[in-house]
Parts: sequence; structure tokens; C-alpha cells
Amino acid sequence: MKEQDKKEIREIFNEGIEQLVLPRLDEILDKQDEHSKILEEHTKILEGHGQDLDRIERKIDAEISWRDDASKRLKQVEIELGLTE
Repeated sequence: MKEQDKKEIREIFNEGIEQLVLPRLDEILDKQDEHSKILEEHTKILEGHGQDLDRIERKIDAEISWRDDASKRLKQVEIELGLTE
């Protein structure tokens, strides 16, 4: 194979890469960027939900604690009134 033939083959190969492969890689990178942005948005949303759940759990814990205390207070009142032993 002559040097000129090798050069032509390289040029054809490089042109094919430039026209077919590189544009497709650019599309893939663009989509990857889009997906990364969407993933970041969803991550922020999920973090917000996690904070909401934490607040709800604290409120439930406070309510349970208040009810437990109320139950003890009611029992004390019942004992003082002689309604129970």
C-alpha cells in the first residue's frame, strides 16, 4: 500500500469520525447535562420532603409525649378524687 493510499484512508477515517461520531458524542453530552440538571432538581425536591418528614415526626413525638403526660396527670387527678387507686 502506497503512502498516498494510507493518507487517503486516514483522511476518510478522520472525516467519518468528524461527521458521524463526534456529533453523536455531542448529543450524548448534551443529554447528560440535561439529565444531571433534572437529577439535581429531583434531589432538591427529595431533600425538601425529607425535611418535611422530620418536622412531622417531631410534631408526632411531641403529641405522643403530651398525651403520655396528660395520661399521668389524669391518673393523678383520679387518685386524688378517689375514683381509682
